[in-house]
Amino acid sequence: MLVIKLQFPAGRYHATPWGRNVNEGETEWPPSPYRLARALVDVWKRRRPDWPESRVQPLLEAFSGQARFALPDVRFAHTRSYLSSNEPDPSRKQLVFDPFVALDRNAHTLIGFEKNLAQSSLEDLNDLLDELNYFGRSESWIRTGLAQEVSEIEW
Repeated sequence: MLVIKLQFPAGRYHATPWGRNVNEGETEWPPSPYRLARALVDVWKRRRPDWPESRVQPLLEAFSGQARFALPDVRFAHTRSYLSSNEPDPSRKQLVFDPFVALDRNAHTLIGFEKNLAQSSLEDLNDLLDELNYFGRSESWIRTGLAQEVSEIEW
């Protein structure tokens, strides 16, 4: 089983669900495997542009099946800010929501997939995961990698 470990060192995960507007105040939880695949494509294109598509395709295909999650305790929260509307009248402000999930900085979120990868693909995936510095919006700092001990997980 392929298990990816996510840790949010700022204690927050900012991500708006697909098809929703940030001002609706909704946060995507648990993190979408599709979001993870998109983040890895971004890392691949920016940090490893010399890698051929054939090297990355097995990694992305591993996320195509049903995902399992082991989730820490979280709280849904938001801030409200009145930001400038860039109009001549400086008193004209727009209310903007910043929804997020708050969680312990040391907590781990696990995403598991039934796929198995060859050792070389696991090394490539771990390399891309090491390069991922945010997940969701840019204020969602992340540490991520492959989980090693996966036999005792309660999904």
